[in-house]
Amino acid sequence: MNAHTRLLLLVTVALLALTLLVGPAVAQEDMVDDVTTEQPVETESGPRPLADNPRDRLGLLLLTAMFVGGGVALANGRRQMKGENPQASGEFRWR
Repeated sequence: MNAHTRLLLLVTVALLALTLLVGPAVAQEDMVDDVTTEQPVETESGPRPLADNPRDRLGLLLLTAMFVGGGVALANGRRQMKGENPQASGEFRWR
């Protein structure tokens, strides 16, 4: 990859990231402007559930899977660096 291609790729990814960040904020502002009446605040006496809807439950499952996968990756990396795996010597080699 030459320098021009890398620069173009970096700028494209940065613009995409900014677009993904700005999009929901703009949509939220439009929704706030449409609300003209205030709804009464409901008071709950019991404990609030951890996940209110199926989308939140899926998010919790994905976060849990990410943390478990990260823990497995860290444990495997530690074993590799200590040389505990039979195919690993524990020293760094250029490939």
